[in-house]
Amino acid sequence: KFHKNTLEEVNMLFYIQTKIKPLNLHLPHYKLGSLFYYHNILKEAVSSLVKAIQINMDYMPAYILLGKCYIKLGDYRSAIDTLLSAYRINSELPDLANTLGVALTFNKNFQKATSILQQALKRNSDFDEANFNLGVALFRSTIADSDEYEKAVVPSRVLRYIKALKLLERYQEIHWQTVFDKTLDIINTGILNEILDMLYQLQLKLVTHMKIDPLIESFYLKFMYGGKELEYAELLSYEDRILNLADQRDKFADYWNEMGTIHIIQCRHLFLKAVEEFEKAVELNNHYADARKNTELIKNIKKGFLILLRAILK
Repeated sequence: KFHKNTLEEVNMLFYIQTKIKPLNLHLPHYKLGSLFYYHNILKEAVSSLVKAIQINMDYMPAYILLGKCYIKLGDYRSAIDTLLSAYRINSELPDLANTLGVALTFNKNFQKATSILQQALKRNSDFDEANFNLGVALFRSTIADSDEYEKAVVPSRVLRYIKALKLLERYQEIHWQTVFDKTLDIINTGILNEILDMLYQLQLKLVTHMKIDPLIESFYLKFMYGGKELEYAELLSYEDRILNLADQRDKFADYWNEMGTIHIIQCRHLFLKAVEEFEKAVELNNHYADARKNTELIKNIKKGFLILLRAILK
């Protein structure tokens, strides 16, 4: 069932891609890029995110996710170019600086990586991922400048923040715990090449991890461009699934904004259903005054309601 649902979702994404290609709106392209990224369809994700940036050059989430696409693809130079473009526009975002710092580290530009990661921590001193990445950048920089490569010791900062990350609620799944434990075990072996490879793998996993479930983005695109009307039962199903994301997302403003959008869409479904029911009442009894009055009233506001919905979704 999971395989079938995933296949249907991916097929729907490619269908939606054909529908939104000519649109000059950045959000549909960004949301589609997010979903392609989530499914690891990176070439299409890059294409959608580039389009989103071309339409709105100030939209930082598209730059950050595009940078992560390039990192996943191993194209660190493109990642750095993309993220630096965003950093010149807005250097206040810790996640942007952290992602750029990792890309620079992977490209062996340790001095610049250190400087950028320190900027991220000035914005958010409790950013454990950035603290870990800074420790790795400093460690790699020390090794690069050392004549006694094999004698290098992993800094306490790296160990401290691996342990701190291990305790965070968002990394409590067994998979993450296994990764942290394996990293600590390899560090304890003292075999430097294996340590460096494991630190790289952990950095890569952390920086490219999608911190939030893209279910809301999927719902939005399917409703707007999926090619068929969503049944009310399906709307309720999406609402239930999205409510279950509250623990992950209820501190994000976009979560509540999207919940409001879903409820407006549910209102639309019930509104149109009410129009049909009033009209049916008049059809059965043309002299039924209340039904005729209600039909006229609801028809008068129908256009305004649909204009409101369209404005919200755009």
